[in-house]
Amino acid sequence: VESAVTSLGKTFFLFIINNNIFPSSLTAACSGELEQHTERRGVIYSPSWPLNYPPAVNCSWYIQGDRGDMITISFKNFDLEDSQKCAVDWLMIGPSAKREEYKVCGSSIPPSFISSRDHVWIFFHSDASSSGQAQGFRLSYIRGKIGQAVCQSDEFRCANGKCIPGTWKCNSMDECGDNSDERNCTVPPTEPQSSICPSGTFQCSVVHSTKCLTNELRCNSVKDCSDGSDEDNCPDLSCGKRLGNFYGSFASPDLFRADHSRSDLRCTWYVDTQDNRHVLLQLDLQLGYNDYVKVYDGIGERGDKLMQTFSYHNNRHSVSVESSKGQLTVSYHARSKSTGHGFNATYQVKGYCLPWEHPCGSDEECFTDKQHCDGWWHCPNGKDEENCPACQKNEYPCEGNSGLCYSILDRCNNQKNCPDGSDEKNCFTCQPGNFHCGTNLCIFETWRCDGQEDCQDGSDEHNCLVIVPRKVITAALIGSLVCGLLLVIALGCAFKLYSLRTREYRAFETQMTRLEAEFVRREAPPSYGQLIAQGLIPPVEDFPVYNASQTPRKNTGTPVKMITSPTPQTTVTGMRRFT
Repeated sequence: VESAVTSLGKTFFLFIINNNIFPSSLTAACSGELEQHTERRGVIYSPSWPLNYPPAVNCSWYIQGDRGDMITISFKNFDLEDSQKCAVDWLMIGPSAKREEYKVCGSSIPPSFISSRDHVWIFFHSDASSSGQAQGFRLSYIRGKIGQAVCQSDEFRCANGKCIPGTWKCNSMDECGDNSDERNCTVPPTEPQSSICPSGTFQCSVVHSTKCLTNELRCNSVKDCSDGSDEDNCPDLSCGKRLGNFYGSFASPDLFRADHSRSDLRCTWYVDTQDNRHVLLQLDLQLGYNDYVKVYDGIGERGDKLMQTFSYHNNRHSVSVESSKGQLTVSYHARSKSTGHGFNATYQVKGYCLPWEHPCGSDEECFTDKQHCDGWWHCPNGKDEENCPACQKNEYPCEGNSGLCYSILDRCNNQKNCPDGSDEKNCFTCQPGNFHCGTNLCIFETWRCDGQEDCQDGSDEHNCLVIVPRKVITAALIGSLVCGLLLVIALGCAFKLYSLRTREYRAFETQMTRLEAEFVRREAPPSYGQLIAQGLIPPVEDFPVYNASQTPRKNTGTPVKMITSPTPQTTVTGMRRFT
C-alpha cells in the first residue's frame, strides 16, 4: 500500500499543487480543513511527498479510534528543516501521555508516539522563510487495544498483547511500549564509532585516552593533549591567501572558534594551479544564519564568473565546485557576532588524487577513507560505497549508519528505499525510464515537459517542444470547440434567415407577375352603344347606336331623339350632348 501511495503521491499532490510552482491549494489537510482517519492502519505523508515540501504550509490530521483503543505512530522517513527549538518548520503530535510537548524537526528519525487516548491530532507547519530543501515525513499508524490474544498474520504481538505491523519489529524503535518488539534481534554489523566524544568535541589520539576537548581548543597553538594531537594536521586559518600548488587545503579563521567580534569577517582566497586542467574544490560548511561563501571561476570576484553561492542551507553535506580551468576564487563573508564556524576546504587538480585519497576509477574522481561507506556517493560509479561491512555483496549502505542497504537497481529510480532517501541523492545517472535533473536528482520520464516543474532547477521543463501546461492546452481545446460550435450555430441561423427571406421574395415576385399578365391579357370593356348594338342590353331613348361606318359629326347643340327600342312594353327616353 505504501509503495502504491508513493507512486501515486506525485500525481495526486502535484496535480493540485502546481497551479503555481508552490501551490495555493493543497489537499484537504493542508487547505484549512481537518483530514480525519478512522482506518485501523494507515499512512500519512507531508505535502508534495516524495518531493520537498513547500514553504508557508499548515496541515492537520485527526486519527479517531474506538473506545479503549491505543494509537501508535512510527516514522519511516523524516526530514524537516532544523532550527533552534523548532521555530521554523515543525511537526506536533498530541495529546501526549507525557507532560512535555511532542514537537520535532531536523533529519533524525523521531521516537515512536503512543497515545494516551483513543484519538490523535497531528499538526505540520512550514514557515514562509523555509528554504524548501527538506523532504518532509512519512509516518504510519495502527490503532487497537492492549491484551489481544491473537494478531493478524502480517503483525507482531507484543508482550502486553498489543498488535503492531511486522515491519516494526527490530527497527530500533519501541512501538510496543514495553520494548518487546526489540528483543531477540540480530543487530546488523556496523562500522565501529571512531570517537567516544559527543558532538562539538574531539578525542585526543593518545592510546586509551578518554579525554574529550572542545573544538575551540584545536589548532590554537597550545598543546592541550599530552601528545599534542590537538595541534596536528591543522589547516591554514589565515583570512585569505594566494595558493599555487596542485592541491592544498585552507579554512576560515573561525573554523574552531566562532567569531564574536563586532565587525564582519571578509576573506578571499585565490587558487592558481598554473595548470589548464580543471580545479575541484570541496567545502565542508558550518556557516551561520547570515554567512555565505561565493566561488568564482578564474581570478577575481566578477559577477559574470560567479559559479555558486553557499549558505547555512548547505551545511548538511560536503559540497563540490569545479572550475573551467586551473583558477578559482573563494570569498567568505561572516556577519558580526556570527555563531557559525565557517568552512574547511580542500582543492586539487582534476585527475590528481591526494596522497590520502583513493581514485574512483576512470572518471577522475577521488574519495577519502572517511567518505568510504558513509552512504553518500562521492564517485559516479559508487566505488566509495562498495564492499561495506554492513551490506551484502553488490549492495550499498543508506546514510546515517542505519544498517539498511539497497541494490543498484533501487538507486536513482525515484522510489526511496532508505529512511533518509539517500539512495535518491547525488545521482550521477538515473535508472531507465527516469529523467536526470540538473541538481543530480531523478524523476519519472513521464513528468518531463508536462508543464509542471518537478526538478528543483526546472530542468525537466527546458527545451520542450510544447511548454504550455496540460490544463492550458485542455482549456484552449475546449474553448476552441465551444467557439467552433457557436460559429456553426451562427452560420446555420444566417443561412436559415437568408433562405426565409429569399422564399418570401420569390413568392411576392410570382404573384405580381401573374397579376400583371392578367392585366395585359384583359381587353377594355365594350361601350354602352356596342352592348346595345349587340343586343346585350335594351336600347336607351335618344342614346346613339354605335355604327362602325358612321363618322362622328360636330355637335350642333340640337337635341337628338333616340331610337326607341323595338320592345313596345318599355320606353326609355334620354338625352345626351355630344361634342
